[in-house]
Amino acid sequence: MKQITDNVIAEITKAVVAIKGCRFASLTYLSKKAGELSRYTANFGFSYHQIVEKSKLELELLMVENADKWDSVYKEAADKILASLNKTLAAHARGEQNEDYTKRGQYIPIGNGVNLNTKDNTIQLFGLVLTKTVLVEGVYPVVNSAPVTIARRKIEKMLPIGNFREFALDEGQVAQMKVNGDVIEIPEMASLSV
Repeated sequence: MKQITDNVIAEITKAVVAIKGCRFASLTYLSKKAGELSRYTANFGFSYHQIVEKSKLELELLMVENADKWDSVYKEAADKILASLNKTLAAHARGEQNEDYTKRGQYIPIGNGVNLNTKDNTIQLFGLVLTKTVLVEGVYPVVNSAPVTIARRKIEKMLPIGNFREFALDEGQVAQMKVNGDVIEIPEMASLSV
């Protein structure tokens, strides 16, 4: 797989790493699987641990508020999410990642919200999506998920952790990024930055 130029990667990485605290940034991004082109506004530089803590608290409140409304499938889904959040917090307390995390040990942190993917040596940005505007629809596969999985996804969308998103800085994925008023365009993709 061909990568975008080192200069553009360095520029985007430097811009995101320079963020102090939690800041808004926007990017025009082409999804790898579905081929959907979207403009995202996201927060970068946030504390993942704090997002997990906040999600746990909000889930506990949702569980109480919906105790009489949710059926057994939703209650099971909520219990599974809560167990996962607790496991993540316990792992963080030991300075580790949750052992159930499918990409455990795959990233080397470069800065807050910027990691190196050790499997393919690409840079990954991690953000909390605030808005998403689809510019070009993609082709979405039909998924046949179990009822508990569907309920889990719906509940996670109500939590801060449901806004967590990973963006790969591969060639052809990022058309443009705006950070702190600076616009970084990828020449090959500039025409897509509608």
